[in-house]
Amino acid sequence: MTARWPRPLFYVVTLLVLGLDQITKAWTMSSFKPNETFPLIPGFFNLTYVQNRGIAFGMFAGEGALVMLFVVVLILVALYYTRSLNWVGLEPNLIGGFLVGGALGNLIDRARHGWVVDFLDVHISAYHLNWPVFNVADSLICIAVGWIVIRQLGGTPKPKQP
Repeated sequence: MTARWPRPLFYVVTLLVLGLDQITKAWTMSSFKPNETFPLIPGFFNLTYVQNRGIAFGMFAGEGALVMLFVVVLILVALYYTRSLNWVGLEPNLIGGFLVGGALGNLIDRARHGWVVDFLDVHISAYHLNWPVFNVADSLICIAVGWIVIRQLGGTPKPKQP
């Protein structure tokens, strides 16, 4: 059996991701001033409110037209890719929900503010290692893209021979 359209799980996951992302960003904006930091695990994990005007960890900040072109191309590629999916199983609906919910969360920020709210700040102070500040949407987009890449590199599971 195949399904051409996402199952209800896809929409539930999309809405849960979007809701969690927007709630955490609203809390961040109401609790912190831009660039304010609150250490949760000193030397490793802070909450730091950053207004990200770029894409993917702040790259292309200030390049509004390039960012919008990238988003349009990404949407077209995603639409093309989803045409070949069989939406019956758990995997495409869960991973698709992560990807779409995260993308919508960041898109809402960009449309509402002109920038994306980031606040999760991971670093290892002892070694001067800093990861770019990110948010819930970024996390789930990375999980989804990583999963897709691993599946593409590994191919699809082969059915067992009787």
